[in-house]
Amino acid sequence: MTAVEHNRYLAIGFGVFAAIFSVTFLLLMLVSLGVFVALGVSFANETGDANQAGFGILGGVFAVVFYLVLGLFLVMPTAAASRKMWKLRRGARVWGIIASILVFAVFPLGTFLAIYGLWFLFSAPSRQLYTTRPAGLASDVLSP
Repeated sequence: MTAVEHNRYLAIGFGVFAAIFSVTFLLLMLVSLGVFVALGVSFANETGDANQAGFGILGGVFAVVFYLVLGLFLVMPTAAASRKMWKLRRGARVWGIIASILVFAVFPLGTFLAIYGLWFLFSAPSRQLYTTRPAGLASDVLSP
């Protein structure tokens, strides 16, 4: 298997994990928002004070911000690694290493992808792939 093929498989793997992370965080954010708002409304109904619903809304806002920040730190680097590796852009190797570290804890598929990614990205063919322009690839694919 060539270095370009290894690179493409890793790009696809990181893209899949970015999509999985995105959907998971979106669903968790919506469920958390719904739970907090429902708790605030039920608390306001029990006490008879409409101002008590603010606690639920505040919790919902906190949940949305929490999952957006979590997504920023987990989804964006993984998606950036996928895109840069797919296009063979500069910095793709660094982004691939960062993405490998981020998906390592997702056992077993993330661990496998991380080990495979780190193995390839620290290998000599990977260094050669990202320091020289591979023959046979279009120049627009390799533009920074």
